[in-house]
Amino acid sequence: MEAHGAGFRRVFLLAFCVVGIWSAYIYQGVLQETLSTKRFGLDGKRFEHLAFLNLAQNVVCLVWSYIMIKLWSSSSSGGAPWWTFWSAGITNTIGPAMGIEALKYISYPAQVLAKSSKMIPGEIFFKDCVVMLQ
Repeated sequence: MEAHGAGFRRVFLLAFCVVGIWSAYIYQGVLQETLSTKRFGLDGKRFEHLAFLNLAQNVVCLVWSYIMIKLWSSSSSGGAPWWTFWSAGITNTIGPAMGIEALKYISYPAQVLAKSSKMIPGEIFFKDCVVMLQ
């Protein structure tokens, strides 16, 4: 009976984490949309530095990840050293800011077509994986 209770706690914790992550992403999306579309000040100007704001957010995430790796991992656990994560961290930090800058030169219909087409290769790959598993 206790194993059932432990399983329920793990499922509840997973659901709690998923809801927390989704809530954070939705809240961030609403804030970013408000910041990019709303006009501010007496002149009614839009916020023009979204790329820098995104870069600053990612730098904070990079530093936070470094702190968490240092706090939660011990050298005796056999995990990878912190410096092996630098390339993924740096590209994850710089990439979104560069993407925002690049999207300024692409029309909105082209953006919609490109973003909606991203799903097609994934669906084809997933279909092939399902066929191989059967």
